[in-house]
Amino acid sequence: MKTVIQCIIFLACAALYTSQINPYCQCVKTIKGVNFSLIADVKEYGIRPYCNRREVIVILNDEKSRCLDPKQRFTKALLLRMRTKKANAAKMNTTSPRTTTVPSRVSPTMSATVVPSST
Repeated sequence: MKTVIQCIIFLACAALYTSQINPYCQCVKTIKGVNFSLIADVKEYGIRPYCNRREVIVILNDEKSRCLDPKQRFTKALLLRMRTKKANAAKMNTTSPRTTTVPSRVSPTMSATVVPSST
């Protein structure tokens, strides 16, 4: 009976712990790189009050996430590539002033009259 109560208390504590947001660093273990073609998105987090290191998280096409080491050349190149990609996308979304021409129309009250020529 005592073991059953301990198991129930343990399960209740585990359920409470996992239901709360973990306010610590998301990256416990980092990798050096990932294939560029597998990357769907990149998230970069700076130093925060509850995490004292910079984190770079890559979301893959199969919706899995991997943590990259921000000091690696691969990660620096990836971040540069993503920033330039976003900057180019922002440039494409801005509209430039254009002049448009409106086609001339003949009003219905004015019609072309044919004048017979005298020969």
